[in-house]
Amino acid sequence: MLKLPEILRGCKVFPCVPGGKEPATKEGWHIATDDPAQIAEWQRVNPDFNWAIATGPSGLFVIDVDPNGLDWWGKLLERDAEIREAVERAYQVRTPRGGLHVYFRGEGPSTASRIADGIDTRGGIHRDGKIVSGGYVLLPGSKTANGAYSELPGGALNSLPAAISNIIPARQKTDTLGLEKNPDADQPRNVQWALDLIKNYVVSGRVSVEGHGGNNTAFQVAASILDKAISPGLCLELLWEHWNPHCSPPWDDWELEQIVRNAANYGEDTEGGVKGFQANADAFAGFLGQEFEPPTSAERGRDKIQFLHTYADNVQDPTWLIPGVLPAAGIGMIYGESGSYKSFLALDMGLCLAFGIPGQWNAPPVQNDVLFLAGEGPVATAKKRWPAWMEWQGIGARDSHRFLIKDRVPFYTDTDAWEHVKADLAELKAKPSLIVIDTLTRLITGLDENSAKDASMITNFMEQLARYYECFVLAVHHTGKDQNKGARGSSAFYANMDTVLSTKLKIGGTEFRVRKQKDADVSDDISYFAVKEIGASIVLERSAALADADPKKKSGSRYSWASTEEVVKVLESLGGETSENVLAQEIAGMHGIDKDIVKKQLGQNDDLTWLRPEKGKWAIPKREYDL
Repeated sequence: MLKLPEILRGCKVFPCVPGGKEPATKEGWHIATDDPAQIAEWQRVNPDFNWAIATGPSGLFVIDVDPNGLDWWGKLLERDAEIREAVERAYQVRTPRGGLHVYFRGEGPSTASRIADGIDTRGGIHRDGKIVSGGYVLLPGSKTANGAYSELPGGALNSLPAAISNIIPARQKTDTLGLEKNPDADQPRNVQWALDLIKNYVVSGRVSVEGHGGNNTAFQVAASILDKAISPGLCLELLWEHWNPHCSPPWDDWELEQIVRNAANYGEDTEGGVKGFQANADAFAGFLGQEFEPPTSAERGRDKIQFLHTYADNVQDPTWLIPGVLPAAGIGMIYGESGSYKSFLALDMGLCLAFGIPGQWNAPPVQNDVLFLAGEGPVATAKKRWPAWMEWQGIGARDSHRFLIKDRVPFYTDTDAWEHVKADLAELKAKPSLIVIDTLTRLITGLDENSAKDASMITNFMEQLARYYECFVLAVHHTGKDQNKGARGSSAFYANMDTVLSTKLKIGGTEFRVRKQKDADVSDDISYFAVKEIGASIVLERSAALADADPKKKSGSRYSWASTEEVVKVLESLGGETSENVLAQEIAGMHGIDKDIVKKQLGQNDDLTWLRPEKGKWAIPKREYDL
């Protein structure tokens, strides 16, 4: 229940969530009021609300001293007698963690650690009759997990002295250059995508929180909105209106402008801040085959002809979906022998990006649209692998993701199927940041994987797909008979890829390497992932202990050897059909594992149902089948 201190009577307040600092309404401090009726209504809705005072609308300027800033604050007071005397006379509130709120009447910017580490300000600046800089602080009596905010005895609400104003960094004049709106980019569809994304961020708690990487979060959110083909000018407006009020504390408008500007400058393209996704529906025409349209000037921001010194001054370091592993744009493959868990690792990366969690890849905590073309094991992925991963990560909300799946990989030549892919994504308002093709073999059906010409056609197609969506396209691929020779097929696959990853089976898991990065140095580090059984499936968990494991395949780990491709090959070698006992015995002998384990695991693999015409029998159907 709100008990406004007498000294703060007439100030404008609003509710925050019980036990927290986040606004209880989507409008945040923007709806702060001194209207008793409105305040009473909020109290009726939830008597346990915390309460905050909006500094700008209340004509207040508050210095927020965090515990880690107390040492610097003490030295400042020792050094400057005028500031010390002003602070000693000021109204002050002790925060739950032992910090201070020092109140003055006056106008000034809200800042984030721009005075010193741990020293922030909450104020307000009026411009053209509008508050363009605002913030808030929790009132005495509000409680968090660390305790309650409490008044310190004595003190008055005095005017902000010049001595304190002089230590606040000057608020730079806003330069609108680079923050213009672009009607060609700000299409209704793109605006709706951006609004949906912001709503998702707010609901999931992806807002700036002081002391928890707030600056990085703001940058990532701004970049994500710009990536929806929104101009920087409109991006700023959308963030200010729909996202910033939920930040703790909200950003000053000038600071938010700088973040949007930096995010726009970080993008590869320069016209209007559009990051390569064409809002025009006509842009669908021709990313297939040889009909790809010449890029627009905005799309050509990086590859146009220019002098070397100009290029050197402007070229940016690569941006990453997963640092050091998956760039934000380009094409790549992850290859390995059958059963070396390459699909599991690709799935883990994709799920981390789609749920917006770092996971074990140190991915930025930003949700991305991910498209998984599951040519192998779509049923097992949906029914077993994904639930196991959810349980492993402790995620309960089944729909809190942006992961999309298609249960087959269209052939390279199947134009209609790829048009359906584009149409489905448009209908779902999805713009993938990552497209996983599992496997490359299915994409190249009808072509010769050993032909350099055909391999180049496939990688060119992947490049066009990546360029169209301004995303990264990752293909899962196999090794040949000699695993030491790398990926199967023409060397043009390796040569044309921007990124190459590899897996190598070890007892209990797999070895993972980054083999190639076109625009970045490749580390010699090797990562190891151990098999962890959860429910009816497995996950792959980083494990340094696996480094000393024997590389030979002796494990009966689930599905590591029972792939559709391998079972079909064994059946072919046995004339196309055989008994379950003979099939299990053959596979067991190939891998040095127990026959009964093989029988059990074969029976649990739902992807092999089509090869079991009747109990105890295994056979390749008498029709064309798809490997």
